[in-house]
Formats: sequence, structure tokens, C-alpha cells
Amino acid sequence: MGIRSMTGFGRAEGRVGPYDVVVEAKSVNHRFLEVSVRLPRDWSFAEMIVRDRVKARLHRGRLDVAVSLVGTGAEAGEVQVDWALIDALVEADRTLCDKLGIEFDPRAARQWLMFPGAVAVRPAALSEEEAASSLADLVDAALEKLVAMREREGGDLARACEGYLDEVETRLQAIRERAPASVAAYRASLLARVSELGVSVDDARLAQEVALFADRVAIDEELVRLEAHVRAMRGDLGRTEPVGRRLDFLVQEMHREVNTIAAKSQDAEISQHVVEMKALVEKLREQAQNVE
Repeated sequence: MGIRSMTGFGRAEGRVGPYDVVVEAKSVNHRFLEVSVRLPRDWSFAEMIVRDRVKARLHRGRLDVAVSLVGTGAEAGEVQVDWALIDALVEADRTLCDKLGIEFDPRAARQWLMFPGAVAVRPAALSEEEAASSLADLVDAALEKLVAMREREGGDLARACEGYLDEVETRLQAIRERAPASVAAYRASLLARVSELGVSVDDARLAQEVALFADRVAIDEELVRLEAHVRAMRGDLGRTEPVGRRLDFLVQEMHREVNTIAAKSQDAEISQHVVEMKALVEKLREQAQNVE
């Protein structure tokens, strides 16, 4: 197991008391851990149970957990009939039959059970203590699937980042090899310009000018720091604990070093490598923002 992404989905179904329950958990990117819980009416007692389960498994991301009832629980509940209302309706029916001169049929009285308010179903009572344990198990099952998805996507993110880091290292090596040649190219350019002007220049003065140029464009320190950041990021990609914020920091530092190299460089070939590295670092930033 390595890094995790912050996007995922998990679903679990099961029984909580007399109810068939579905738990769905969905997560997206967020700087911190933010949990939103939606519960059936009168189930507010379960909110802290859900939140505690989430906090035990996740560290970053916006998480939406929805607990919904598939059935009403009526099959285990109590049917209540308003017999006073039914008696009144039947008596009214009998009186109507007498007035119309038709025979009253007692079998037709059952139709009044469908009259609004005549019959009510009270759902079965739910023991909060019993529900807490069953619901916690369902939340765990949904989170298990969500975490598994985040781990799979985390593997994809790690492989993508490794590829970008390989390319950064290739550019770094090319810049390191080119840097001495850029100073030599400057010296040759300077000599050519002096020759064009037809003037003589003291060798010591020429050497001093070249040395000043070499100092201005020296990028050894930046290359060393950039290489260190690349090694650190590779190490973090193999960790199991949350490293998203650390990766964010490393990308910022890599971006800083690349910009410094760009500011110092006066060589076209090095500048081209720097442009490519900027694009690679930006891709690393996009991936790092998805890591838990």
C-alpha cells in the first residue's frame, strides 16, 4: 500500500433493527478533512457514530456520507385503526342506503379502511443502542470500499508522478552537462565580438569578464537542491501515511528552484530544458493536489 488519492466511493447495504439501510460514502479533494452526514429523520443520534468512523480512517478530503432507508420498517411495526372514524363512516353509509332505498351490504364497509386517516402504520421502535452497532458496521464496510478505491487511484497518481520525476531528472542531467559549455560559449562569443571590433583585449581582463559571467549564471546550488527535492518526493510516494501536504510543499520548492535557474540562465539550450521542467513541475502540482 502506498499513497492514497482523495477521491473515492463506497456503498454498503444491511439491516439496522427493522430497517433495510444503505450507506453511501463519497469523497473529493479538500485541504482538510470535512465531513457531511445525511441521516433519516429521527436518526440524529447516529451522526457522531458516522463522524468518528470517518475520522478513524481518513485524514483529508471532503466526505459526504448518506444513510438512507430502503423500507419503512412498517412490516415490523404496528397497524393502528381509527375505529371511531370507521364506525361513523359505516353508519353514514348505512343511512345513505336507507335514504336511497337500497340494501346495505356489510361487505362494502371495508372500503372505508382506505379513507384518509382511517388506518395508520407506526414504524417499529428502534433501539438506539442496537442501531449504533449495526450502523457502525455498515459505515465501516462502505468506508472500506471507499479507501480501496482511493488506494487504487493513489497507485495511479504515484506512477504518474514517478514518470514526471524521471523526466525532471533527465532535464537536470542535461542542464548540468550543458552549464560548463555555456560559459565556454560565452567566452568564444566575447572573443568573436572583440575580433569584429578589431581591438585588443588583455587576457587577464578577458578572464575576469568570463569569470564574472560564470558567477552570474552559476546554478550548481539550485541543481543540488532540485535533485534533493526530487529524491524526497520519490521517498514520499512510497509512504503509507498521508503525505499530500508535504508533496505540496516539495512542489512549491521545486518550482522556486526552477524559476531561479530560469532567471540565471542566458543559454538557449538550458532555457529550453527549464521550460520543459516548469511544465513537468506543474503536472506534479496537479497530481499532488489529489493526494491525501
